Amino acid sequence: MKNKAKFNVGHWVQGETWDKQRICGYVINIENPEDIAKVYIVDSINKELPGRMIRVLSKSLQKVPEQAPAKAALEQLIDIALLTKDEEWFKQLSKQLCEMGV
Repeated sequence: MKNKAKFNVGHWVQGETWDKQRICGYVINIENPEDIAKVYIVDSINKELPGRMIRVLSKSLQKVPEQAPAKAALEQLIDIALLTKDEEWFKQLSKQLCEMGV
């Protein structure tokens, strides 16, 4: 049975670390085998985790429901896309920003 990743780079996720700490962030990398995701932590109960990148079992994560981000959030995400050199994500975010009439 072939294991397929349920996340892609850039997906926002929430879940738990191996020691049951709640986290929220976005996927930086999917590692082989595809059951481990490297996640940039944006928010957590553990105040030492935000701003760090950690590896988390994919089965411990779920996608954050998609919402239309506000202008300021889109601008921050565009900055992150530029920093990570993710051209496809940059184009997607820029399109969303244009559709907002900004």
